[in-house]
Amino acid sequence: MAFGIDYSYGSGLTTAQMHAAGVTFVCRYLDYLPNPKVISKQEFENLVAAGFHVVLNWEGTGRDLVRGRGGGEADAREADRQAAMLGAHGCPVYFSPSDYDVPPGDQGMLDAYLDGCAAVLGRPRTGMYNGYWPLKRSLDAGKTTFAWQTYAWSGRNLDPRAHLYQYSNSMRMGPAEVDYDRSLKPDCGWWPRPAPAPAVAHAPVIAPPPSQPPPHVTGTPYRHEADGTQSLAQLAAARGTSAEHLWALMIQAATVHDRGVMEKLRLPAGWVWYSSNP
Repeated sequence: MAFGIDYSYGSGLTTAQMHAAGVTFVCRYLDYLPNPKVISKQEFENLVAAGFHVVLNWEGTGRDLVRGRGGGEADAREADRQAAMLGAHGCPVYFSPSDYDVPPGDQGMLDAYLDGCAAVLGRPRTGMYNGYWPLKRSLDAGKTTFAWQTYAWSGRNLDPRAHLYQYSNSMRMGPAEVDYDRSLKPDCGWWPRPAPAPAVAHAPVIAPPPSQPPPHVTGTPYRHEADGTQSLAQLAAARGTSAEHLWALMIQAATVHDRGVMEKLRLPAGWVWYSSNP
């Protein structure tokens, strides 16, 4: 777990003060412009250059869920545009569709809003900030990938799937008022994004060398390979012997390698062979 903060207005809080307080990540806001709480490109770049992870959270009216899917799509398009302008193209975005404990009767609006966000960003980039119960229901329904849970409206509950946990509000850090957060997962959807895992290098598959027949041993029959142009009788006549003699030599001298080769040859039409059953 790592320590982080979120705030609407930095009020002169410096990166040195954050480092001194042990901060490792900062959650900052997106919303329709102009809006003084929205993170600027300069602030974003300063935070990243100072070694902080930055979490992007879209926070509008606190009642954005009532706008349903269409509202989610509109907000996600603007959030995606602002993230790209910051230099965080493709970064996940958390959305705060409500600033109250959403009852089950409003869950349909909340999930529709998240569906709209996911239609623009894709579900893997869609996150949500909320209390335990609405967050749990949205996670159960597969409506959000990233989850930022606040202690508010949560009792003593903490969903084990949460990535971030906001556990204290209105704390002082230097000149600013901030909220305290902790990370609960290795990747909380922040920027910079984690480097992709390196591809596993697999040793090249090397085909085994073709099986070679053993070398000729003095005093044993010579091994030949037919080229498909002569009969056994012709081969025998060329060597001053009989086909019966060559048959006997084949049976006597055939190796495991030879049998493996011959077993795979397609027999020509008319070839006579025998079996112990029909």
